[in-house]
Amino acid sequence: MNDTLEQLIDSASLQEVLSALAEICHEKADHLRSNWQDESSAKVWERDAQAIERCASKVNN
Repeated sequence: MNDTLEQLIDSASLQEVLSALAEICHEKADHLRSNWQDESSAKVWERDAQAIERCASKVNN
């Protein structure tokens, strides 16, 4: 998995990879809300997405 992440970062940037991860977390939260009515798990994914977005905004490469 490390090699795969390294290839993604090399082909895009760390900021883009983090932004994509944040988007995936948001989508996971939406899926949990829509399909499973699991608001508590969705909130966890939303908080994770927000944390990743804060990290992405601080990355300069």
